[in-house]
Amino acid sequence: MVKQHFDIVVIGAGPAGIECAKKLADSGKQVLLIDKNIGGSYCYAGSVVSNLLLHISYLYERSVNKASNFLSVDYDKVPSFDFKKAKKYIDGITSKLVKDFQDELEQSGVQVIRGTAVFEDENTLRVTDEKQSFLIGFSKAVIATGSNNMATNVPSTKKLIDSTNIFELNATPKSVIVVGGGFIGTEFATFFRRIGSTVTIIEKTEKVLATIDRQVVKDYEDQLKKNGVEIIKGVSVERIEKVGNKTIVFLSNDTKLESEEVFLSIGRRPNMGRIGVDSAGIKLCERGFPKLTKSLRTTNRNVYVVGDCTGINMFVNWAFMSADMVANDILEKSKVISAEYCPRILHLDPEIAAVGLSEDKAKESGIECKVIKHSFKNLENAIMSGTFKGFIKVIYDDATKRILGCHAIGSGAAELVTTFSMMIQSRISLNKLEDFVFNHPTFSGVLGDIAGKVK
Repeated sequence: MVKQHFDIVVIGAGPAGIECAKKLADSGKQVLLIDKNIGGSYCYAGSVVSNLLLHISYLYERSVNKASNFLSVDYDKVPSFDFKKAKKYIDGITSKLVKDFQDELEQSGVQVIRGTAVFEDENTLRVTDEKQSFLIGFSKAVIATGSNNMATNVPSTKKLIDSTNIFELNATPKSVIVVGGGFIGTEFATFFRRIGSTVTIIEKTEKVLATIDRQVVKDYEDQLKKNGVEIIKGVSVERIEKVGNKTIVFLSNDTKLESEEVFLSIGRRPNMGRIGVDSAGIKLCERGFPKLTKSLRTTNRNVYVVGDCTGINMFVNWAFMSADMVANDILEKSKVISAEYCPRILHLDPEIAAVGLSEDKAKESGIECKVIKHSFKNLENAIMSGTFKGFIKVIYDDATKRILGCHAIGSGAAELVTTFSMMIQSRISLNKLEDFVFNHPTFSGVLGDIAGKVK
């Protein structure tokens, strides 16, 4: 027997689920949000953890290597990175974020159940909390269950590190092999290098950061090598063995590497396995991703998917964008936005950012495009930041002068790409840049230079 019926039930309390629940509740809908933990993996093992680790590792490296330029400090030995203190610091920030989420949900009138939900049929969920199990009916449901680290089938006698257990480390490893050269792999390779580890990246394809423009990636790889990071591409890991205090990684090209620790980052996949999608009539593709319409509706017309578990994009800005799309569709205010409009920002060394198509993808689509390449290595703001090289590549439609994509590397990449993201969404032609005035000394100052290169 159904205990209660709601207009909307949202499964998953990460950024996408919370945003969708709030928007619908603020519009007068009766909304139930179900999850064991407010904040989801976003707060406890996802973007919050990785972004904060990148930030504090940046501060650590700057204090150790750069502060001597203007501070007089005598150290008996170089300060070491403290994982326990880092965890305490991050836990404190996470607690504040979770409290903010809870306050926002309460203010919007969203009812919250701490527990799990499984589809009983197309319009019913079995909800289990700490005390009991009961049925909840819904008119519409939103799946916001996030994503999980993909499991590896590589045999290993060594416990591997990933984003969920990194704080089990007691001290900075002397050496780390990062398996996977995607977004997460390059972020944690950056983290370990900054705190003093010798880092090797193993990527099974011929290119790290697969969706970033190849010229930007080439510049990034060159800088990685200058920073002492080794990159091995086109090989896969066959097995991993622990021998004493060392770990041996055996590769598919019949070579082996030795390292103290191995960080696993081979990708993420939608977390859809335990919510009974079959019972709800929700079909998945061969990769395990839900089959979705442009408005993110599943094969069950009353159920939508938002955030990571769409399998479309796994950046936090997509979580908010997709939540907004779905809430608007439920409220019959159609708003379909392409995930291509989401800027992809990586706080690496150097910083990388991208939005829209790469040059290769634009050409594959058959569009007659042109490309502007611009270096800003002598920009005052870059020099003040201690960075002397920056590069931006803009891809635009030759006929309309509308921007198809922008990829940048160096200090200020995020600032520049965010501006181009707004222009793409607003359908502003590239030659309109000449009409704008930009502040100095900011990285956006190079936009005027780019405008002068439009042909």
